[in-house]
Amino acid sequence: MSGRVNAFRDSPPPPDEGDNACDAEVRALLPALEAYVFSLLLDRDAMEEVVQETFLFVWERRRDLRGEDLRAYSFRTAWFKALTHRRTRQRSKIVHFSEEMLQRIAGAAELQPVETDSRLSALRVCIQKLKPKERELLDLKYVKNLSISDHARNLRLSVNRLQKTISRIRLALRHCIESSLHRYL
Repeated sequence: MSGRVNAFRDSPPPPDEGDNACDAEVRALLPALEAYVFSLLLDRDAMEEVVQETFLFVWERRRDLRGEDLRAYSFRTAWFKALTHRRTRQRSKIVHFSEEMLQRIAGAAELQPVETDSRLSALRVCIQKLKPKERELLDLKYVKNLSISDHARNLRLSVNRLQKTISRIRLALRHCIESSLHRYL
């Protein structure tokens, strides 16, 4: 993830008195909002830009939003920011979906955030249950995007064996997440 969204996550504008609750709520929305905007734009850089614009817009209006559903307001704002971004790209002839299709995707994506939040929470718990070496492998592959073949060479393992290990870890995570979610249903 680029520094723009991370910068907001790690160091938002200094909060005034009473802004801590809004800050925490906005931070909690980040994964769901990123997924929502990505489903609309299918471009990570564009998603990060739109999410950053959305959070800045919401943050600037935080005092006017007291008592309003911050989640709904943030998603509505993200919709309009994504639409603006899309229209700008359309003028440059870089558009993937029609506006009608984009509305259909947005409608479906808006239904997903609560489920996505619980899945992300379960994923975090399940990752913590992994052995440190397993977490390191996932970090190399999915966070740092480092070459698995280079890492396999460093460990003196075959690339195939390392890939199979990662596949087993992913499968274990999937089972852990599913069992966590079924426990709470």
